Parts: sequence; structure tokens; C-alpha cells
Amino acid sequence: MDGANAVPDIPTQPLQCVERPAPGRDGRDGLPGAAGTDGRDGLPGAAGTGGRDGLPGAAGTDGRDGLPGRDGEKGLPGNMGATGEKGNAGVRAAPAECPACAARKIHQCTWDNAGDEKDSGLVHQCSITKLRDDTGLHVRWIGSIRNIRTGAKLCSRWHIAFNGNECGNPARIDAQLYSSLEGLNIHRPSIRTYLEGICYGLSTGIVNVQLYVGDCRNPAQHPHGDSYTSWDSVSRMIIEEIPLA
Repeated sequence: MDGANAVPDIPTQPLQCVERPAPGRDGRDGLPGAAGTDGRDGLPGAAGTGGRDGLPGAAGTDGRDGLPGRDGEKGLPGNMGATGEKGNAGVRAAPAECPACAARKIHQCTWDNAGDEKDSGLVHQCSITKLRDDTGLHVRWIGSIRNIRTGAKLCSRWHIAFNGNECGNPARIDAQLYSSLEGLNIHRPSIRTYLEGICYGLSTGIVNVQLYVGDCRNPAQHPHGDSYTSWDSVSRMIIEEIPLA
């Protein structure tokens, strides 16, 4: 080579090819490594978005009936309600059967020649047992009565009473004798004065049916005369319990 800077020739050696050996088999697994230390806490994650609403659940079946509850306490009385309209008249019911009333219940009391001269008070009494509340008593007194006028005293009255009270349903049972002639002494049978009637509203049980004599209804205008009852004859009281009409 020419020049001072010339590089001396380096002898070259011939290339030699080296044949590599075949790859070896995989080695056995190594032993487990030691556990590593805990890592640092991670950063907070971002908030997630809200999930969608779920579908409605299926309707449940009805439950069984519960046990009956206990009775509540009694409430306070309510205010009186307004008066209702008057209803229509009801149909009259047929009377109930009355075996005891099937036969006529008739009573009779008699007095022979009682000759009662009193001007006021109880003359005769006949006691019976009334069987029902819904019946009346038909009373008839038969006998002789008399009223004598003495001066201004000219009127006497006989009446039927029940346990001491005159009939109020429907009315009294009575008769009056008025004498206009002084000293006229006539004993008349009571049938001529109709001392007879029916009284309702009497309770069951013992009933004392009585004949009284006394003042007329207007004693101030017609003062009491001289009375006489049951002169020299038989007097009788007939009483029958009858159903309401």
C-alpha cells in the first residue's frame, strides 16, 4: 500500500463453521418464591352510575282471614233521634185461641131479703177471678130499689164498682131515682132502671164487683133522698167475662 498512512495488511484466517448442539429439555419447575410484601392502598375508584329501576314484582296472593277481634267497650248512649213519620195503620190480627174462654164464664151471687136501709155506702159484693187481661166484665144487678123524697131530699144513685172504683172504660155503670112527690114509697125492680153494663181494662186476678148507693151526680141541686135496697125479695148479681168486641 502506498503512503505513510497505509494500514498494514492483516492476514485473514479462513472462516470456520461451528455446529450448535440441539436444544435441551425444559427444566423442572422451580420452588415457590417467598410471598411479597403488601402493596400500597390504591386510589379511590370513580363513582359508578346508578343502575336502572328493576321491573315490578309479581302480585302476592291474599293472606288468610284473621281471627275475630274481641268485643269493644260499650259506647256512650247516642242522642235521641228525630221523631219519625206516623206509620200506616196495621192490619188487625185475628184473636188468639183462648181455651179457657171457649165456654162462657158466668158467675152469680144472690141475697135473699137483704133489706138494706143505708143511704150511702156498700150494699152488695160478689168476688170473682178474672182469667184474662184482654176481656171485659159484663155485670147485671137485679133487685128492688127505693127513693123517698123528704123535703128537698129527693134523689138517690146506685152504681157498680170494681175493687172500690167505678168503671172508666168505657163509662160508669149507674142508675138514679128522682122523686118529685113527697113521701111516695115505691120499691121498684132495678131492671126498670137498667143497672147493667160492660167494663173493660180490668186486670186478671180477684175482682170484687160491688153495688154502692149514695148521692146523685149533682147533690147540690138534687140532695140525697131516703134510700132502700133489696126489700123483701131476692137480689142477684150476674157477672160474665167476655172477649173484647
